[in-house]
Amino acid sequence: MNHPQERLHLLFDKYLSDSITTVELDELWMLIHSMDAAADFPESIKTAWGNVPEQDTTADVDGNGILARILEKHGQPVNRRVIAVLKNNWGKIAASMLVLLGLRLLTHKTAEVRPVITPHVTVTAGNNKAVLTLSNGEHLLLNDQATGTIARQGTMQVIKNKDGSLSYTGSGNNKSGDTYNTLTIPPGSQYHVTLPDGTGVWLNAASSIRYPLSFSGNKRKVDIDGEAFFEVAQNAAVPFEVNAGAMQVLVLGTTFNIMAYKDESSIKTTLVDGAVKVVSRESSQQLKPGLQAIFPNGENNFRIVPADMKEVLAWKEGEFRFYDTDIASIMRQVARWYDVEIVYQGAIPQNKFYGVIPRQHNVSQLLEVLEVTHHVHFRIDGRKIIVMPGPK
Repeated sequence: MNHPQERLHLLFDKYLSDSITTVELDELWMLIHSMDAAADFPESIKTAWGNVPEQDTTADVDGNGILARILEKHGQPVNRRVIAVLKNNWGKIAASMLVLLGLRLLTHKTAEVRPVITPHVTVTAGNNKAVLTLSNGEHLLLNDQATGTIARQGTMQVIKNKDGSLSYTGSGNNKSGDTYNTLTIPPGSQYHVTLPDGTGVWLNAASSIRYPLSFSGNKRKVDIDGEAFFEVAQNAAVPFEVNAGAMQVLVLGTTFNIMAYKDESSIKTTLVDGAVKVVSRESSQQLKPGLQAIFPNGENNFRIVPADMKEVLAWKEGEFRFYDTDIASIMRQVARWYDVEIVYQGAIPQNKFYGVIPRQHNVSQLLEVLEVTHHVHFRIDGRKIIVMPGPK
């Protein structure tokens, strides 16, 4: 699978040779709009159009001059709102490309892009909120806690670190192996915890993990719901086991990602480094780095496929990364990260979307990127997003 920047080069070459299809043009438009890769293309643009003077690519763009020359060449209308937004964001080369591509897109689709209807209150990106449930049932809102020791459970201390993450210190005993904590990450948040054995866990929005205060016996067992990335502390004598619905993952010391949201169609385990064994009711199989086990809900077996590691780990790197992704899947991610309700009005668009969008953007910025394809339109009503078919 091509890296988005490589795919961008390929599609732009097809655009220049006039061999690009309508579907590929949609993909190119969204890739350009969502990633700052335009600086790679100055020579291509100068060769194709001969109208980009030599200067710093971060300088201000003479959008009107470029637009006038393009309109003279093609005699086509152009969506000035989209050009203005992109020009302000990217500067000289990026705006030039998007004027060209926007013009070409509108030769296929003549309807104007309708602006996202937004509320007075901006729906912002997520943060680092979390709730820790202690063994006695007490709930601690971690964002309200000061740094340092926030709880004592037997011989174990729960520590909130300066970076806001959670860790444990102390010596567990046999009884603490039967004493569990649960860390719950609400929608609109993500969190990092270091478990008592030293294993690091990063939890995505709307996720939770249940784990003992000490790992006694011949296995280290945890249960997760949602999505988590693990860096397992090595201990060859005591394998690490993750239970995620009907899928079990057994490891010695490795890094991997599990996505096990209940509203998704499958559980996915992706190995980054090391080795893990994936176990279901009917079979077990060892994964190699770069592979993903997909366990469809309601079935007793799984299949192994190559993984797009950048897409799998995008959430941990602060990105939304879409490659051949349908709108329903995108909106589930949006709902979890921005803590919003998604409502569909009319037919759900069946088109696929491509792009890389920073997770720190507010929701209106993300929706505007999706809307430039003309496949979908959005209306925001408080914390509710209404998804509608685009003008096509």
